[in-house]
Amino acid sequence: MRLTRIGLLVGVLSVTAILLVSDASGTRFADQPCPETGAGGIRVCPAATIGRGYEVTLAGDGGCGPALPYQYRLLSGDLPPGVSLSRQGVLAGVPTATGSWDFWVELSDQDPPTASWCAPKQSQREFQIAVGVPPATVGVAYAFSIGGGGSTSWSISSGALPAGLTLDSAAGVVSGTPTVAGAYPVVFTTLAGDGTRTSFSLTLTVYPQLGFATGRLAPVRALRPLELRIRTSGAVGAVALHVVSGRFPVGVRLVGRKAVIRGRPRTSGIFRFTLSAQDSLGRTATRSFTLVVRR
Repeated sequence: MRLTRIGLLVGVLSVTAILLVSDASGTRFADQPCPETGAGGIRVCPAATIGRGYEVTLAGDGGCGPALPYQYRLLSGDLPPGVSLSRQGVLAGVPTATGSWDFWVELSDQDPPTASWCAPKQSQREFQIAVGVPPATVGVAYAFSIGGGGSTSWSISSGALPAGLTLDSAAGVVSGTPTVAGAYPVVFTTLAGDGTRTSFSLTLTVYPQLGFATGRLAPVRALRPLELRIRTSGAVGAVALHVVSGRFPVGVRLVGRKAVIRGRPRTSGIFRFTLSAQDSLGRTATRSFTLVVRR
């Protein structure tokens, strides 16, 4: 009988503790993955790229969670075309238009709750997702659609496209092969069939080609420490190197994240290998090298 009373008391205390936590900490949005910024406390989510898959999962805090799952729904505003919000708070899809979209989301505790101690509460916040254009590379064919079709026509009202790119005014497609690197702010204007004009600005960024700045490797001595740095050019962000083919002397290896060949070669000889470089945009370049190890 005493054990039963103790068990009941523990259960009551547990439920009471959960209720106290729920009451003391209201349901609210977590700071990540869309931190607050700008006027009005709008939360800006990671930027998206037109035509590329996008996925961001909103997060809640306090209330009956995370013991019980949160629920999300779109209250007002518009998501980028091609992107939707699931009940689980996942913003996902493939954006089909460029621009900036503001929308309100309601966060709720599980409703109806699966636990009697949960009294569902709600919270609302405004979010923003900007959809930009994919980066271009000098000498590489490029195309992206900013919209169009039907009776809508497109024009450039301010700025200029990078050299080598043109705008198809009927289809709303920018295409070509850029020839000069740089950042190009452009204001596009749409003219709808009913005469309505809408303008928005974009910045098209053209990067130089990714390549290897290191051409030849200096000869090294067997049984002596070596550290050879492989330099690249035109890279965006961090660069990782990988061995595509060939081999290093025994005792030597590539530290890809640091772009360094290091070690202590145990034998002399001529060693040929091919390296691949990849930058943060996913662009790649390859080059073959020869390493001479003397006695």
